[in-house]
Amino acid sequence: MQAVEQIGFEAALNQKWSETAEEVNVTTSYFGVEEAERRVRALRSPVRTLPHLHLRLGSEKRSGDLVVRTKELQVGFPDKFLFKSPDIELRRQDCAALIGPNGAGKSTFLKTILGQLEPLAGEVILGSSLHIGYFAQAHEGLDPENSLLQEIDSVRPNWLPGQIRDYLGKYLFSGDDVYKKVSMLSGGERGRLALSKLALQDTNLLLLDEPTNHLDIPSQEVLESVLEDYKGTILLITHDRYLVDAVATQIWEIDTEEAHLTAFKGTYSELRAEREQREYEAFMAANQSKGQKLKVEGRKLKADAKDERRKIAQLQELENRIAELESTLANLGAQLESPMVKPGEVAKIGSEYNRVQAEMDEKLAEWERMQG
Repeated sequence: MQAVEQIGFEAALNQKWSETAEEVNVTTSYFGVEEAERRVRALRSPVRTLPHLHLRLGSEKRSGDLVVRTKELQVGFPDKFLFKSPDIELRRQDCAALIGPNGAGKSTFLKTILGQLEPLAGEVILGSSLHIGYFAQAHEGLDPENSLLQEIDSVRPNWLPGQIRDYLGKYLFSGDDVYKKVSMLSGGERGRLALSKLALQDTNLLLLDEPTNHLDIPSQEVLESVLEDYKGTILLITHDRYLVDAVATQIWEIDTEEAHLTAFKGTYSELRAEREQREYEAFMAANQSKGQKLKVEGRKLKADAKDERRKIAQLQELENRIAELESTLANLGAQLESPMVKPGEVAKIGSEYNRVQAEMDEKLAEWERMQG
């Protein structure tokens, strides 16, 4: 719904500027520059900065260098074994992304680390001076019968209602929203409320289970930026491969066929590139004696790995261009809002705004196609 509202807003914005430019041109022709300037000042600028999430996560409390260690760990339920883990470590300021298919046991692993579930075998060792923040996929930390005010009051009982309202405003809740029950909220609203409570905790270890689910794209981007700057340690579950590549320093992958977790030190792109290289080398080693046909197929595998690296570079180039276009749009919007804008410049600036917006839409669509 929020994405639809944003698209509608942008369409209305472009239409309004077209109408504004046309009116200024007509006014200038018939009444002269002075009357045109008066009418421009009287117009309420259609350019609006869309509200966005104001998220802050941080801690003044330093954990020990060792944050999490597992020893001979087996994860599951009393009646269902899920997977075993090698002895792995998560150290201060690391970010491990836990990936695997649905039902593999990712959330179960997180709850085992938290101590909410007992391991089937082995142990989880937590480091010293930890202050843990947990974002649950199903938002179990929210009381469905509470209002938003009551949820924040539960962690900040000394705050006045006005302070709570101001704080919730940073998470895009306004007006009577604060009196809604949690049970009435959409998935995205519950996610933002859960993040608002998480931000009030002085954490140095974040356990995040699908934190971007149901968030709109601007909110996802804010969350990614905050996690990149976070000074503590993160254990993250997400299907958002772009987020994984942006923040993870380790990849912990669950293989359901082998019922085993594998730990890789590096980014998701590095993991994919290494895996493709191993597949290529294994293919060539197993088929050296099968002649030219197999050599051709081997070259294709190698080419596929090269294509993947080229795709990553193209994605980076696209993202850089999108960032440039966003900056240009912000600058043009500021010019249009300025009371110093000359009537004769409005149409030109508005036209450039529309052109840049169209290019950004095209680049975003291309980025989404490449991600698919």
